[in-house]
Amino acid sequence: MECRFASDAELDIVCDLLTSEFYDDPVLKYAFTGTNKEKRMKVMRGFFRIYVELAQKLGGVVLTENNAGTLVYFGPKLMEMKEEDNQLIDRQLREVCGDDYVTAVAFMDGLDRNHPRTPPHYYVFLIAVSRYSRRGGVLVEKLLRQLNTTLDREKLPCYAECTTLGVRTFVRRFGYRDVGAPLHIEGFPEVYPIWREPE
Repeated sequence: MECRFASDAELDIVCDLLTSEFYDDPVLKYAFTGTNKEKRMKVMRGFFRIYVELAQKLGGVVLTENNAGTLVYFGPKLMEMKEEDNQLIDRQLREVCGDDYVTAVAFMDGLDRNHPRTPPHYYVFLIAVSRYSRRGGVLVEKLLRQLNTTLDREKLPCYAECTTLGVRTFVRRFGYRDVGAPLHIEGFPEVYPIWREPE
C-alpha cells in the first residue's frame, strides 16, 4: 500500500506518532520542558493536534502503510491566515501547553519570523516515521515523493526546517537544498531551513 491522506478519524494516529517520534527531538525538548513524561507527552500531543487539524484544512496530512510514517504540510493558503485565525491558535496553544506555553510560542514565533513570505509555496511542517519500522528511509521517500509530485504538478516550491543535520542531509536526495544560514531562535539549538524548486 502506498501513502494515503489521513481521514479526520485518523488524526489521533498521526498525533500519537508525532508525539512518540518527536519526544526526544533535540530542538523540541527545549519547547516542552516538563520532567513528568506522561504530562509532557499530553502537552506535546495537544500541540501537534492543533497544527495537524490546521494542516487538514490548509494543506495535507499523509500516512504511510501500517500508519508507520506521516507527513504534515501546508499549502500556500497558510500565508493568507487572518489575525483572528492566529488569535484562535494562540488561545488553543495557551490552553493545551500550560506551563510550556511561553517556550512553545517562542519557538513557533521564531520559525514564523524566519519563514519566507514569497513566492507562494508549500511548507513541510512535520515528518515522522516510527523508530520501530525497519523501512524508515523507504517510508520517508514515499512521503516526500508524493508531496513532490504535487509540487511539480502545481509548479510550486517547498520550504521546511530540519531539526537535525542528518535529516537535512537525507532530504537532499529529493531536491531540497539549504536556504540561508541555520536559524537561531533564542533558547533553542540551530534549525536548518531548506527549499525545493519544482521540477
